Amino acid sequence: MNHCHEPDLFSDAPDQPGGLGCAIEIAATIAQEIESARLKRGLSRESIVQQMSFHLGERLSEATLNSYTSQAQEGREISLRRAMAFDAAIGSDVLLALYARKRGGRQVVTTEDGALLEWARLHQEEKALATRKRALEAMLTSTWSKK
Repeated sequence: MNHCHEPDLFSDAPDQPGGLGCAIEIAATIAQEIESARLKRGLSRESIVQQMSFHLGERLSEATLNSYTSQAQEGREISLRRAMAFDAAIGSDVLLALYARKRGGRQVVTTEDGALLEWARLHQEEKALATRKRALEAMLTSTWSKK
């Protein structure tokens, strides 16, 4: 039973004004991932900047990367191209995943996982079709036996 004042847990969250105004969250995500890359994979800020520069085909400074992690530098947000280069440089889709979550609970999946999800969906559809086919056959058999 769903009361008027209780939200449906399985429905998409409605868009909220300012819901994508998440500059602080982006900066924090970049900072956390830089630290995680340092601790888990030994990547320095310098090596991340070098990899980003490689992917972009242009020079990028460590100061620029640092500015993306600073919540105090208002108006200094990472561009989409540089966000893609950041994800590529650290080998993880953290900013892409943040974008997907912000767009309504979506997730980033690999091509292989996407194919598996499609297979599962097709399998479910086949089962539903088989059930419907059996029901129609039963109805037709019943109708024909009455004649």
